[in-house]
Amino acid sequence: MIATNRSVHFRQISHSQPTYHITNTPDTMNSKMVSIDFWNTLVHADSNGEKRHEARMQALRRLAREYEKELTDEAVQNARREVSSAFDAEWFGNQRTKTTRELVEKMLEVLAIPARPEEMDELAEAFRESLFLGPPALAEGLKPALANLAMYYDLAIISDTMYSPGATIRRYLEQQDVLHYFKVFAFSDEVGVSKPHEKAYRTVLDALQASPEHSFHVGDMQRTDIAGAKSVGMKAVLYTGISDKDKPENSADYVCETWEAIADILVSEIA
Repeated sequence: MIATNRSVHFRQISHSQPTYHITNTPDTMNSKMVSIDFWNTLVHADSNGEKRHEARMQALRRLAREYEKELTDEAVQNARREVSSAFDAEWFGNQRTKTTRELVEKMLEVLAIPARPEEMDELAEAFRESLFLGPPALAEGLKPALANLAMYYDLAIISDTMYSPGATIRRYLEQQDVLHYFKVFAFSDEVGVSKPHEKAYRTVLDALQASPEHSFHVGDMQRTDIAGAKSVGMKAVLYTGISDKDKPENSADYVCETWEAIADILVSEIA
């Protein structure tokens, strides 16, 4: 199903470090590219979220016991709120995402656990690895859509990161047998900025020598995905199959509820 801001079947209007991996690049700026967000676009952010959270909290409690601290649920919840607040302030205020290590350090500071640097490193690693103890589910219809799109476009990922950095997400994508579809990656912990910063988009455009007017970005957030893509002259697709909070008001060229619809529309753009 394709939703729109008008009462029609679909609309077309003018309305997620520098380590990125390039498999192959064209020789001209006429390449057609589709970049895609990770959380709530490629995968369901909430699926197995409790398992990931529990794995992180178990690692945190083990470290706390080394300092003879038994963490109450209230203390943990307060620390999580403080960390989330600090993350959002940096994310939306400075267009940068804090690294896993920075987030762990903040959490330990709030909990008054005087961990040594090597202990912080170990805890950060446990937080990163939690992705594999509660792997998120791929979006419905994703694999056939990627296979279809990859026949016509170079594919990339532009994604903001929190506890799961780019290196971890690449390993996850490999396990899910979809990594090979993507030629370039621009993760916020690697490129040093988060969406909607233009650098996130220009990183992949430049790497693939793709022209913005022939390129699309697919994501679930107006504030980051759509606004950032439009700012560099790309077209944008708002994906609402997992999160539809921005469906009522957005500036996307297309609004799609399924990956099948996304593939159909973008392939039709080639004609």
